[in-house]
Amino acid sequence: MKGLQLALLYIVLAAFLPIQVNAQQKVINATVLMGQKKAPDNQQLIKLLKSQWKVQVDSVTISDKTLVFNSFGGCTVMVAYLDYPAATDETGAAARLSWMWRNGAEIAARHQAQIVISVIGATGKTLDLYKVMTQTTAAVLELTQAPAVFQQAQYLLHDSGYFINAARNMITNQSLPVYCWVYFGRPGEGNGFTYGLTEFGIPEMEIVASSHPESEVHATLFDAVLTILQYNTKLNDGQSFVTGEGTKLVAKFGKSAFVKDDQTVIQLEY
Repeated sequence: MKGLQLALLYIVLAAFLPIQVNAQQKVINATVLMGQKKAPDNQQLIKLLKSQWKVQVDSVTISDKTLVFNSFGGCTVMVAYLDYPAATDETGAAARLSWMWRNGAEIAARHQAQIVISVIGATGKTLDLYKVMTQTTAAVLELTQAPAVFQQAQYLLHDSGYFINAARNMITNQSLPVYCWVYFGRPGEGNGFTYGLTEFGIPEMEIVASSHPESEVHATLFDAVLTILQYNTKLNDGQSFVTGEGTKLVAKFGKSAFVKDDQTVIQLEY
């Protein structure tokens, strides 16, 4: 979310919360794309969050279109219904980038309204904030039967069925739904890159011109990201590490081969 839409959400948030978002706090957003203009039943959503999605719900404030509550680790969650579509240029860009959901562009283009889930908490607990966001978003998707969820920070667009299943697997099996949090670029020819790791305070990761097949490059990059997130690993330039699947990699810092803003990334020797 950018511009006016984000500013409006913060105005709403400030009206409900006695805190101010500052440099020590992080705001995570996800946008549920609604097939129809209908605000969710927030009382039913609270019940669903507690019973099915194991979300702690305290200090609840409800208005016609907004639900605000406190949850794990002192974070604050806001669920805000907006009776107009999300920006089509942003959702369209995410749809064009998506290789996991081929008909996502067609479905996203038909959405009529949106529900924005915002989670605010300590920057040092970003992983926990993402878990709360994932559980809350899955509950909203399940309650509203909305078709899709969009995350602007990573330009991710997922169908609701995939997102709900990934969130449920996170709860039951303690697995991290990495595809719901990080975009994996697949340009082919032994290349792969991430977009979204900076959300977790980690440089983006790339594999460039590997001699391995594209499928192996992608699997290795995914495994490296999962390992880093699971164990909160901090990599130094030239450091070697072993992924959860037993692949030994060397991390070297350098300029991105894929992102135009010339940012420094971790290039994995593979």
